[in-house]
Amino acid sequence: MAFDKLNGIVLRYADYKENDRILTVLTRERGLVSLTARGVRSNRPNAACAVKDIFCCGEFVVYERNGIEYISSSSVIEAFYPIREDYDRFSTAAQIAATVKRVGNPAKNDELYSLVYYTLSFIAYSEACCKDLLIGFYAKLIVIEGYEPIITYCAGCGKSVLNYKQIRFSNQLGGSLCDECASDEAAFSAESMEALRRIILLESRELYRIRLTANMQSELFKLLSAHMEYSMGQSIPNIK
Repeated sequence: MAFDKLNGIVLRYADYKENDRILTVLTRERGLVSLTARGVRSNRPNAACAVKDIFCCGEFVVYERNGIEYISSSSVIEAFYPIREDYDRFSTAAQIAATVKRVGNPAKNDELYSLVYYTLSFIAYSEACCKDLLIGFYAKLIVIEGYEPIITYCAGCGKSVLNYKQIRFSNQLGGSLCDECASDEAAFSAESMEALRRIILLESRELYRIRLTANMQSELFKLLSAHMEYSMGQSIPNIK
């Protein structure tokens, strides 16, 4: 029997049969996988499967039988326990998990895994605003998926828009538009566009540095939501 070792984050679970649980796991090595944890819901301690709760990150040793992957053993890397103790943190993490499940398996599994890992870390343990982290997550996800928006120059003609106070954004062209190329596209403040530019430049491990005003949060959610739905076919829920 061949065994495989995976590093993964549990995004969802479903109870199965009397004592089993099926985990949806984002792995560094293979993207999204479905793993069956046998006996984890019984009253007896199951040291073989320590990683069984949502948002828990761990190392899994798995094997395949009849087309189903089972967990042979697992160990916890990070439990992110504070997420499960706070509604805002849990809600934010749940939005991230739901989005990743809809995106599926991108070519850059390692980058997506790191983005989710660091974002959950900051949700759980930092003082960063959950809304700021969620916007940062979506901005970086769009880049990972290959749809990085054009911000500093016109996507139509290449003209600089750095001196504009209001910048229109075209989802079709994937970026900012100058006054000559724009028509009825949504307009965003220069401050919000500059904030987006800086967020994109951040590494995933630096997302805790994001500080946005309420207006920036509103504008960037609107921009990222529309851009993501147009380019990736994925809608995101409203940020309350």
